[in-house]
Amino acid sequence: MKLINKINIKSKLGILFLILCTSIAVLAYKSINISEHNKATLKVVHSKSQAVLSLQDKIITPLYRLREISQSLVMAPNSSIRKNIEYNLDELLKKLDIEFNSLANTHIEIFQMWTNYKSLINNTKNFLKNGFEEGAYINVTTSSREQFHLLVKQLLLIQSKSLNNATIAYNQAVEETKEIKVEILTSIIFVLILSTIIGWLVASNIINSIHIVQNGLSDFFDYLNHKKNQVKKIQINSDDEFNQMATIINQNVSNIQINIDKNEGLIKNATKVLENIKSGNLGTRLIKESDNSSLNELKVMINNVIDNLEYKIQEEINKRLEQEQILIQQAKLASMGEMIGNIAHQWRQPLAQISAIHMNMKVTYDFGKFTQIYLYSKIKEANTLTTYMSQTISDFQNFFKPQGEKEDFSIEKACKESYFILQSSLKYYGIKIDFNVIQDSYIYGYKNEYSQVILNILSNAKDILLEKKVENPYINIEIKDGDNYAIVKIKDNGGGIKKDILDKIFEPYFTTRHQTQGTGIGLYMSKNIIERNMNGFINVTNTQDGALFTIKVAKT
Repeated sequence: MKLINKINIKSKLGILFLILCTSIAVLAYKSINISEHNKATLKVVHSKSQAVLSLQDKIITPLYRLREISQSLVMAPNSSIRKNIEYNLDELLKKLDIEFNSLANTHIEIFQMWTNYKSLINNTKNFLKNGFEEGAYINVTTSSREQFHLLVKQLLLIQSKSLNNATIAYNQAVEETKEIKVEILTSIIFVLILSTIIGWLVASNIINSIHIVQNGLSDFFDYLNHKKNQVKKIQINSDDEFNQMATIINQNVSNIQINIDKNEGLIKNATKVLENIKSGNLGTRLIKESDNSSLNELKVMINNVIDNLEYKIQEEINKRLEQEQILIQQAKLASMGEMIGNIAHQWRQPLAQISAIHMNMKVTYDFGKFTQIYLYSKIKEANTLTTYMSQTISDFQNFFKPQGEKEDFSIEKACKESYFILQSSLKYYGIKIDFNVIQDSYIYGYKNEYSQVILNILSNAKDILLEKKVENPYINIEIKDGDNYAIVKIKDNGGGIKKDILDKIFEPYFTTRHQTQGTGIGLYMSKNIIERNMNGFINVTNTQDGALFTIKVAKT
């Protein structure tokens, strides 16, 4: 073990790698030997098997065929058929003669039997040529038949011996394979035991060093997390890379402890300064130093921020007040523009009627039919119209007048007052509006503000319908009473809102129209009125025909 401690990790891993390579080489060598041995064994078994198959295919089977043809020669009914059979017989005799000649050196008895059998076949042919068919038949069925069976018997005996040799070769290969398996298993067990022992010693030494370093780092992390006040040095009793690592870690930990103490001093100083700022005291500054350049930069930055904080705060307040004033002014201008436009639509017809009264009075005067009674009647008509126009102005003033206290009011009445403001404008542009009052309900809040929300949504719907030039434009207002909320749904057939801006339409200053045509604050103010002032909800979705705004306010 002491020897292992003196070896560096690179050498330790090299030893393990060398052992692994040696083990692989030994196993590979054994595997190659087995493969070569099996190859030689298979070659022997294959040659033996091939000899059996060759004997069967080239001699025994053709020999049976030769016997059949010789019998067919004797049984042939005429000379023409016999001639063809005799041709086939001669061809087969040539082939078998070649095969039996190859056996002449090793199996002389077989060759002699073949020669005798071949002579008997020639005798049969001669009998037939001389017209002695009875002699040919006797020759085929007696002596030729006996000689054929002797020859086949001898060939089958040779074939049996060849098969027995193949079986013996196979059994020998099986026994040798068992011996080689035992040898390989022994080698593997030896290599595994040796590798395990050496590997365990090396790995145990490395793991022990890793645990020591790990415990030292864990101790250091506990110090960083304020779980410990001191950090123990890492001690490794070896001369490898872990000892070098422990030395470097110990030095760095010592430096980090010094830096942490300085950083904590600076942070405590910064905390105290921030507490003073929180209490309104901007007179203190950071004075502690640190070896961390980022913390020093932060120190300078905090001091600079403190120097300019009061000015920045006042500047930001002024900007926000200015933005709020602009928002209020834009809202006023937008409302004033809408109000003037709607008053114009409300006054257009009465003004036309007053103009018609004047024209009628002039024509009557020109024809000399101008009487006092006629004059009083026309003055009365004109007064009626001017009274209507004056009342319109009063209605608009009441609608836009700020309301200081909350009250119980009817949802249906608030919606219809909003509709009254746009009635003439909607009628002028041919926009049909339908009220579907399923059930009216009362809510507690600011009536004029609620009516302003309805007016904003109706005005936006009107503008969209006109902008898209929708045929048969309409707006539907549905009022119903829920379990906990009074619900108003306003739907149009303007084609809906694009999906990419559907979530943005309630944001301040967001508008789909040019800045000269819209401020982008109407729906933003509507959302604030409903959700902040009246504790309700407002949302928008797309239907098949257009946009659908849903307003829910808690019932009284």
